[in-house]
Amino acid sequence: KAPGRILLSVDGRTAGAPLAFTASNQGALVLPDFTSQLVPGKHTVALKMEDGSSMPFSISIKYNNLLPDSAKEAQVGLQVVLKDAQVQEGNVTEAVVSIANESDQAIPTPVAIVGIPGGLEVRHDQLKELVKSGKIDAYEVIGREVVLYWRYLKAKNKFDVPLSLVAAIPGSYTGPASRAYLYYTDEFKNWAPGLKVNITRR
Repeated sequence: KAPGRILLSVDGRTAGAPLAFTASNQGALVLPDFTSQLVPGKHTVALKMEDGSSMPFSISIKYNNLLPDSAKEAQVGLQVVLKDAQVQEGNVTEAVVSIANESDQAIPTPVAIVGIPGGLEVRHDQLKELVKSGKIDAYEVIGREVVLYWRYLKAKNKFDVPLSLVAAIPGSYTGPASRAYLYYTDEFKNWAPGLKVNITRR
């Protein structure tokens, strides 16, 4: 073991102060936080050691993205629009889910997962009516998401599905991003931005 220091750089620029260590250091050497330099896009993160001796290292990165990139291969088009950006507590609004088969052929088992902002509640009676009327073939409500299922979509088929939502809890909310895909090729998704709503008190 020998004393030295470690330099961290992001895109060629030093991130934080160099991390010095001695020959008697025990345990992990924790590098400075550099998340502020990771704006959207590609980056090169580099570690450089001055003096010291060879040592093992590992890096663990956790991140989230409010709107992932859609896949070019995705065949189910999706748009989701909330009718009202502001709703009074107890009133009803509507999310319009626009679905499109973007291929020239019928596609099997399309799925749309619609993110619902917190504070809004789905109406199960209305979802059952959508099944009855043939607008959807089945549905599930899982947490803050409504999952819509169809057996198939005809070539170039486009239609809207209205989701009735009750403003239950006052506050400002952003729902999770919505996505649509074929059940058996869920790696190819089209994404739509999360819905935003402001629910005012009565």
